[in-house]
Formats: sequence, C-alpha cells, structure tokens
Amino acid sequence: MKKGLKILIGILLLIGIGIGGFAYMQHKEHEKMVTIATSQEARKVYEDYFKQLDSEALTAQGKIRTYEINENDLEYNPMGGLSVLIVINEDKQLYVRLLIIESSETGSYEISGSVKSASFVNLLKN
Repeated sequence: MKKGLKILIGILLLIGIGIGGFAYMQHKEHEKMVTIATSQEARKVYEDYFKQLDSEALTAQGKIRTYEINENDLEYNPMGGLSVLIVINEDKQLYVRLLIIESSETGSYEISGSVKSASFVNLLKN
C-alpha cells in the first residue's frame, strides 16, 4: 500500500510541475506581447495610423482623442505579427484591432492590417 501511495504522489507531483511550467511559460509569453504592444516604437505606429484617419487625432479637437491598449486582448497571429486591440476615447464600442509586424527590411514595426468596429467607422464618417 505504501509503495502504491508513493507512486501516486510521484505521478501527481510530476503532473503539477508540468502544469505549473506550462502556466509559467504562458505568463512569460504574455509579458513579451505586452512589452511589444506598449513599446514607444509601437505607440508611434499607432499614433501615426490614427493621424492618417483623423488629421486632428489625439488632440481636443480630434475625433480620436485618446486610445488605450487592451493588454488582456493580445495574441500572435498564425500568419505572423501581433494582434493588438485598441479602445478609442475610453468607449469599448469604439475600437480597432491592428496587426503589427516587424519589417524584415527596417526592423521597425508597421501595421499590416486593421479591423475597425462599426461604431468607430461611424465616428470617423461624421
């Protein structure tokens, strides 16, 4: 009985270590994504993009006054790049999801795609 109990405890311990290691690696990967998405270089790319959409963006007169990176909604795209959800003007109905990639030529970040919410598109039209 004691030998069976030791084996069971050993197996449970190995399973626990495996799950803990996986969770740790997921946490580290998320930290890396947050570091990229919130970097000054990435913020410059976002701000340039917003200024293309609204020449007065990020000013009191602009339609796009503020933006916030949703750090809980970052994911790597299987085709490459990092998908970043950005909330506009502190309104969760106004958002854009940007796919940023690192340019193979310059090494800097650039936007390779975007998806805008219907509310955000309407804001830009008016």
